[in-house]
Amino acid sequence: MLVKQERERRKLQISGKSSCMVALPKKWVREMGMEQGSEVTITRLSSTSLLVSAQPETSQGGGREAIIEVAAEELPEAIFRKIVSLYVLGYSRIMIEGPKGFLGASKKLTLKDLVRRHLIGTEGVVESRDRLSIHVLLGYSELSVENALKKMLLIIDSLMRDAAQALETADPVPADMTSDRQDEVGRFGLYVVRQLNLSLNQGVLPDLKLENRDTLGYILVARILERIASHAANLSKAAGNIEKPLARPLATKLMSMTDEVCGLVDEALLSLFKRDHAGADRLVEKARAFVERESEAIGSLEGGSSRTSYTLHVLMDSQRRVAEYAKDIAEAVLDMTVERTLQEREPEEPQLMQALA
Repeated sequence: MLVKQERERRKLQISGKSSCMVALPKKWVREMGMEQGSEVTITRLSSTSLLVSAQPETSQGGGREAIIEVAAEELPEAIFRKIVSLYVLGYSRIMIEGPKGFLGASKKLTLKDLVRRHLIGTEGVVESRDRLSIHVLLGYSELSVENALKKMLLIIDSLMRDAAQALETADPVPADMTSDRQDEVGRFGLYVVRQLNLSLNQGVLPDLKLENRDTLGYILVARILERIASHAANLSKAAGNIEKPLARPLATKLMSMTDEVCGLVDEALLSLFKRDHAGADRLVEKARAFVERESEAIGSLEGGSSRTSYTLHVLMDSQRRVAEYAKDIAEAVLDMTVERTLQEREPEEPQLMQALA
């Protein structure tokens, strides 16, 4: 059950040379099941924000439970969309109940397959005649947000490198392999959003290096990486549609551009992890220059047959879009880190006050 956010103003009291005290509302303490001697965790989120948490930092939402009542005509895909929404909100147990106490076997089978393919940590799927129960078992201690983003990046890199190799050999990457890797990126993306939603909504911090204001930036980056994965998959598919190996100079040029755009995405993630404002700023310019060169190259492209020419246009357009998404990540990093570039100064007196002094 979601708890409505409440606020109270309390005054600090001195309790010694190195400590201060603040009284917690008794109503809140009782509602959270705490008593005298219960431990709390105090985390400094920013220069003006403290978090007092009654649960361990590794908690994954505790007993948060949701029940989805399924209509007889409701499609498994529609039910699964509800499951995904509850998953990213941080629910640990999601139960699906069928009409009149019966959930069809084919519907349960489809839902279990979708859950296992797309949601990380949901191996605990239990079914009975009238219910399907999903338990999220994986905690932050097993997979951090940054490690999940790194895994997304590695999969994207592998998709793009395979596409570059296919340009030279005209040997297509199997479609199911491309699709599986794209789905894997989506799984990690949903996991990242889940962990960061827990941070925002419940005060369960997935990483003490993250401030609350950073979490929105990380969610944006996870979503952008999913879009990059889609274009990386398009690159792989387009490369597989080329009828025969390209001429060596053209293949070398396209492979070089693929390597370059991979490097842009790598640099974008590195600037995020390092909170590197200057590095993100440089990357914005590099990505912009790449997009301009790519657009010019697309306009002058000649690829032989109409099919090959069309395929090369699709391939190079995907490269350009990946570079634009790398720029979007860098711009998100700029927003997250700009305050660190400011110099603190004493406020200046207004000129009128100076004149009257």
